[in-house]
Amino acid sequence: MILLAFDTSSRDASIALLRDGEIVLEYNFSSRDDLSAMLSPSLEFLLRSLGLKLSQIDLYAAAVGPGLFTGIRVGLATLKGLILAAGKPVVGVNTLEALACKLADTRHTIVPMIDARKGEIYAAAYAFDAQPEGGRMVERLRPCLLKVEEAALVLGELPDKVFIGSGAENHSDRLRRDFPGFRLLVRSNFLASEIGRIALAGFQRGQFTTDPQDLHPFYIRRPDAETRRSPISSDVD
Repeated sequence: MILLAFDTSSRDASIALLRDGEIVLEYNFSSRDDLSAMLSPSLEFLLRSLGLKLSQIDLYAAAVGPGLFTGIRVGLATLKGLILAAGKPVVGVNTLEALACKLADTRHTIVPMIDARKGEIYAAAYAFDAQPEGGRMVERLRPCLLKVEEAALVLGELPDKVFIGSGAENHSDRLRRDFPGFRLLVRSNFLASEIGRIALAGFQRGQFTTDPQDLHPFYIRRPDAETRRSPISSDVD
């Protein structure tokens, strides 16, 4: 099976192609305000480098968030266009899960954090069982939006924690004060390969769609533009 995965949930965008679960090629690039202009050419470059056509892709995957609102919208719009043209299955992947997968070889409680700005972080907690190759991911804390100063209250009871992601990196001084023995593990911000692995496992469990209308961004917090238009408060878009 040939799987094409990409992540546009941060400025560190990435595209990966996997064959039968093994990474064939990952293409990473940083974007600012030009993601929509860079994504399609980057996809074409990756396929051309491997001598592949879109018709040969069996499964698609992409990050649905949380992360940068504009990046997620661009990524999902591109993905929907590919599905509409090809009619192939697709899996949407939570960005926090993908971050946690970078530490799949640890037996600690993994706390991925993404900087949400405004003094807030997107956070979750996961653990892997003791099976080979990282085993099964178990959710210990569902994805949520927290003020940095709330993290100790929400996460404090979780045992043997390690932290990863931009939220933990950018707020490490505060987290060191709030969590005795704070451990931050720094890994690459590029997530396409992890997204591909999660998507393949989801596909094998029957967790996929072929209908573009079933793909929705997972924002947790409303985009600023929507917040300004509506006085209604909601944590989930």
